[in-house]
This record gives sequence, structure tokens and C-alpha cells, in this order.
Amino acid sequence: MTSPSLLEQLIDAPRLVEQDRVELAAPPEQVWQLLRHGDLARSSLIRALFALRTLPDRMRGKSSGCGSIRIDDLVSTRERPGFRVLLESPGRELAVGAIGRVWELEIPFVHVSSPEEFLRFDTQGFVKVAWSVRVSARGQLCSEIELEVRVDATSEEAWRKFERYWALIGPASHFIRRTLLASLARELGTPESRQNEGSLPGDELVPDAAVQVTDSIVIRSPAERIWPWLLQMGCGRAGFYSIDALDNGGSRSARELHPEWQKLSVGQVLAATPGSEDGFEVLRVDAPRALVLGGLYDPARQRQLPFGSSRPKQFWQTSWAFVLDPLDERTTRLLVRARAAFDETERLHATWIRPVHHLMQTAQLEHLRRRAEGTLARDDLWDVLDGLGGAARILAALVAPFGRRQRSHWGLDETTAARALPGDEAVAHPRWSWTHGIEIEAPASGVWPWVAQIGAERAGFYSYQWLENLAGCEIRNAEIVHREWEVKVGDPLILHGDPSAPRLTVTEVERGRHFVACSSFGDGARATGKPWAEASWLFLVEPLADRRCRVISRFRCACSEDLATRLSFGPTVVEPVGFAMDRRMLLGIKERAER
Repeated sequence: MTSPSLLEQLIDAPRLVEQDRVELAAPPEQVWQLLRHGDLARSSLIRALFALRTLPDRMRGKSSGCGSIRIDDLVSTRERPGFRVLLESPGRELAVGAIGRVWELEIPFVHVSSPEEFLRFDTQGFVKVAWSVRVSARGQLCSEIELEVRVDATSEEAWRKFERYWALIGPASHFIRRTLLASLARELGTPESRQNEGSLPGDELVPDAAVQVTDSIVIRSPAERIWPWLLQMGCGRAGFYSIDALDNGGSRSARELHPEWQKLSVGQVLAATPGSEDGFEVLRVDAPRALVLGGLYDPARQRQLPFGSSRPKQFWQTSWAFVLDPLDERTTRLLVRARAAFDETERLHATWIRPVHHLMQTAQLEHLRRRAEGTLARDDLWDVLDGLGGAARILAALVAPFGRRQRSHWGLDETTAARALPGDEAVAHPRWSWTHGIEIEAPASGVWPWVAQIGAERAGFYSYQWLENLAGCEIRNAEIVHREWEVKVGDPLILHGDPSAPRLTVTEVERGRHFVACSSFGDGARATGKPWAEASWLFLVEPLADRRCRVISRFRCACSEDLATRLSFGPTVVEPVGFAMDRRMLLGIKERAER
């Protein structure tokens, strides 16, 4: 459990809290020294604002003006009460406090000599004001400053007066704090402004680089959780998480961690474009700190050379370093540095590639952040476009009921589709049904795990995810096999995220071969003449050869004759939707298993 801050020890239940932060490219010791003992009136604007507030006192001869503002000068005595340092953790944090009627022109402060006296004070008609400065390390050479203000009142009347006062003075107070932090950022620099300075792993690999570009992003995740996303980059692997239409052949970058792509070795080449053997050579793997990629290219012969080879007359040599710098236990700064050396003939290339690199790199960092933080949107543009195609297919089936017989055995000839299959006895006399199939160039043992994890609360249905989520299903189609999701007898086969939506129960499983899910809607209603419906859904994997199999999906449904039930469970609406979604599911299984 985190211990309370110094400010929380003074005012633990404030009526007003305001916080401002900035990161600085300086170590905590240097920053603390500036704040604790330096002049905080770092600009003429801050001095002018403070001078305006102290004008009544200066007119009465009680103040000499605002030449400087130092925490060292904050002293409260019985003769001259005011703000004073009440608590301090040297080098890390201090808290300043005062009690008074701050809305009056000549503020009547109350002298307090200790934190305990500040806490005990409860005389009606006053407010307690406290502010703190916290300095914390952010990585190896950077710091974060946090300024926080807290206010409480000893009576409701005092709080109402303070609220009117703060409506006027609050914006100026916030502006002063932001101006102070901005002046420190200009003086010491920020991590972003200094990120292209200093050395990073991999710099020495291209010592004569003519171009160096460094980008960074702060990710609310430890380095150990970000590292696996970096390891699986590459075309034909997880992609590069950037603009997939430009650098991944239009295939979407992975949204899950893939165990099969979690090993990299120095010398391995990660394809830069689909179908190409050229790409980024792995130059250094320092888990979970740094991954350095690079390449030596011969533009004249349009080929890639081993990175350590002698440079040809025309050349382009690059390094691309991904460096994880932990800021604290839960936050990491990811720095990405690209360096390039080239001959004179490549200067035009270097000119136009730089803005392209910036665009792609910015997108990559943002998409990496979302993946590592677990904030990636459930549906992206690819899902929407895919779903729009699915909606068009559903509409086409809806207006073509005459095509129902042909659609009912999509992927199979009529004879194969008419065979008796497991689970048929559950709905012996269906009103309607489908039997769809697809052949897959993969062994049945490799396809079964994909089939066995189907379900809304497991791997999804590999279908039109956006359409399903539009209907409230809350599905995310899996990209990898999750062994813990394998189906068992008695498991629910959930079709929709709504608990009240119809569900099926797995009644039969032959591991590696098939499973059947059944449901009866309106149990016992059939015997009493009330509306009823029953359905079964078979998922079958049958081997055709050593490395070839077929997946069959059979759905059977029977229901009562009343109009409402026939509309809900009959083929008029359900079949066109089911055909489009089931077809896409089978294609989704094929894509994953063959990959």
C-alpha cells in the first residue's frame, strides 16, 4: 500500500485539488536544488503577477516588492504570520501551508508552528491552503516535477467566500504554476527536446551517420510487458504496428502476442515487405532493454548485404534501435533512434524518406503504446471495412430467398452435405438447416485447437467482428490458440454478450474431431402448445490427407408455427445472417490454421 504524500498528511480530504507536472532532462538532485533553494520568480511575468497580489501590502509599507521568490524565504512568525514549510523529505518532496482569510486584500494569516498545529486548527471562518513540490526520477537522467495545491475550509461560509475568490484568482494561480514549469523546461530541457542528444545502444554500429532521428513515447507499462511486442515485429510475423497499408502489404499488424515469434537471434533478417527476403538484420538483442536492427543495402544492384560487409560504391547503411528506459515500476519510455550513412547519390532518397519515416514512426509508437497498455480499440478500420462487406453479403442473401438451397451447402457438394453427422439426433426434424464446409491445407490436429476455442467469451467466431460488436456481442477474434479455452462437455457456447441472449450448451465432444452444442428455448412449452424452439450446432474437423482436412459447420433448427417464433428462429432472417457470418467464420479458421 502506497504511503500518503506529505500534502495528504496535511489535508487528506481537500475541497480543491489542482496538479501540474512536467518532465525535465536533468537528474533529480539538480532539479531539487533549483526548486528548494533557487529563485522561483524565473520570469518577469511571474514577478509581475506576484507584485499585483502584494500591492496592498506594499502600499502599507509591509512588503518591499517581489524581487525574488524562494522557498527558503517562506517563514511564519507570530508577528508576521504566513506560509511556511511544514513537512519536508529532503531531495524528494516538501509541503508548504498557511491558514487565513485569503479573499481579503490584507490577508489575516494565522501563525502555525508545526504540522500538528496546522491539522488541529478548526476555528470557524478560515481556509487551509497547502501546496507541495515533488521531484521524482524518470529513468536514468530525467526527472518529473509535480506541483499540487490543496484547499479546505473550517466552515461552509468560509468555503463560499473562497470559491468566489478562487473564481477570480484561480486562473492566474494555475498560469503562474504552468509558467514556472515551462521556464524550467526551457532552461533544463525536456526528454523530448533532448532525445536526439546523447548515445543509445547501436549508435556505434553506424559511426559516420549523416542523419540521426530519435522519437519517443511514454508507455504506462513495465519494460517486460513491452519487450515481447518488439520481438515479434516483421513482415510475415506481427507486422510493424505502423500504417499497415504502407509497410505490411495491407495485412493488419498483430493485436496479440504470438509465442512462436518470441525468439530473435543476431543475424536474422526480418522482412521489410511481404514476399521479400530483404529487410532489417537483427544486430543486437539485449532483453528487455534494447533491440537494434539495421541493414546494408546496395541500391545499384538492388540487394541487401550482411551488415558487417564492406560498403559498395553506392550504399545505404542504417541502424534502427528500440530502447526501453524504465521510468518507474509501471511506466517506461520507449526511445526509437534511426541512423543512416549513405553515399552522395542517395541524398535525394534521404531527403524524401525523412518525413515518411516520421509519419510511420509516430504511428508505430502510438500503436505500440496501445498494445502494451491494453487500450487498443476492439475494432479498427480493417474490422469496419470487413464488416461493411459482410453487411452487403447479408443484404444480398435477404433479398434472394430463392438462393437458400444453394447457400445451405456452401463449400460442399449436395451429397457430402446430406450425410448424417454427429448431433443430428438433437434436432431430428429441423424446419431448416445449413451444412457449410471448407477445405484447409493443414493437418486436422493443427486445425482442431482453433475450432475448439470458438465462443463469444473465448476466441470469438473469426467472423465479421465489427458487425457482431455492433449488435453488442463484445467479441475480439483471437489470433492465437489459447489452450485454456478448449471446449468441454457442459460448457456454454455463448453467442452474445447479453446474459439474457439465447445460449447453447456443449453436449458432446470428441477431442480432435468434433463438438456439438444444443439448446431448447421454452423448455416444456412444446407439450403445452406454447411457443418453442430447439437448435443444434455441430463443428466437425475431418482429415482428408496428412496435411489437409475439412471443417464442417452444421446448424439445425426447429420451432413452433406461431409468427413471432418463426421470425425469431425461422430461416427468413436468421439464414441470410447465419450464412454470411458462418461463411466468414470458416474462412477465418482457414486463414489462421494455414498461417
